[in-house]
Order: sequence, then structure tokens, then C-alpha cells
Amino acid sequence: MSDRGELVKMGDTTVPVGRFLASVVERLNGQAPAAIAGDRFRHAEFLEALRDAGLDRVPFIWRGFGWKDGSEDIERTRRAVFEGQVRTVPSLLLRSAFAGAITLVDPAGNHKLAAGRSTGRVDPVAATFVAVAQGQRMKRAPAISGGRMAWA
Repeated sequence: MSDRGELVKMGDTTVPVGRFLASVVERLNGQAPAAIAGDRFRHAEFLEALRDAGLDRVPFIWRGFGWKDGSEDIERTRRAVFEGQVRTVPSLLLRSAFAGAITLVDPAGNHKLAAGRSTGRVDPVAATFVAVAQGQRMKRAPAISGGRMAWA
């Protein structure tokens, strides 16, 4: 997957967040991201890395992978896929990650992402759900109109 350009390998046991974000900025070729969405885990470390990569002014949307946020992200992604709004190039990384992913369903019908087998890695699936769902939220957000002034 690394040879195919689908997976970036950094660090020995953990990904150095600052270096990873710097590589993302490099790939953007000067374009500013509209937003960054990610997991709440290691909040302070991630804020420092955003600042070090020069992304501290980009809105960051904190998401969780539990029943509340995860269920909403899964449902928004599912809807976008069925409406034909999600397209991707062939990817061995995504294909193998989605093959090993399942969703757990609670009695209320909420879905939560889980690995289908003990060796399964669902991080690419989680990143896909968060990114597509955030894109859908941004598309459906009301347009910001000009400000109004009122005197009381």
C-alpha cells in the first residue's frame, strides 16, 4: 500500500503528528483546507501539532467514534454513498479496511464502527466516515449572509 502511494509510513511505533500534518500541508500545494475533522483523543497534542504545521487558524471539528458522533457520521456517509456523492479511485487500503469493518447496532438503531476481526484495522474507514460526514455537514450548512446592525 505504501508503494502504491495509499499509505504514508512515519515513526517506528506511533505516528509523529506534527510531521504528518506538515506532509499534509505539503500535499495541499498552497491551498488552505476548509476544515479539519478528527478524533477527540489526544486533544492537546493535536492542537500543538496544528499550530506547528501552521494550521491553527483552520477550523477543527472534534468528533468521537462512539454511539453519538459515530452513528451520525456513519449515517451521513451511508446517505452520501447511496446518493452517488462519494467517488474514489481504486484503493487497496480502503478495500481491505472496509472488508474488516463492521458496525455494532444498539437497540435504538444507532451504529458504531468496530473491527470485524482482531487483526482488522478500521482507521481508514473511520477517517472516511468522519471526512465524508463533515463534507456533507458543510454542504448542507446555511449560507452565511451579510451582517445586520441593530440599535437598542
